[in-house]
Amino acid sequence: MIGTKMIRIALAGMLCFSLLAAAPATVNAHCDDCTPCCCPPPPPPVCVEWCVKDPCDPCCTGEEVSACLPASCEGQTPCLDSWKNGLFGRKILTYKFPCGECVDVVLTRRGAKVR
Repeated sequence: MIGTKMIRIALAGMLCFSLLAAAPATVNAHCDDCTPCCCPPPPPPVCVEWCVKDPCDPCCTGEEVSACLPASCEGQTPCLDSWKNGLFGRKILTYKFPCGECVDVVLTRRGAKVR
């Protein structure tokens, strides 16, 4: 008799605990859910173009590159943040935009590539 009573109490306790534990998750999931009527969509990304020059070659005329960035970077000109030597004579240049975005450009012997 005592065994079945203990099992009933344990089952009731587990049921109450599971209901209490599940309730906040359901409420938080509903609050974090953003419906289209209340949240405007983010602006589309923009294509930003700039001229890339080899920092070690004074005779380099530069090459035009472009990258797709958030709309907040539109019309901004990046600054060369850092560069390092890569394999096979490549140079990896890191350009930083005033909006906070960074873009790596790989200079090869045949031209520049954006990563």
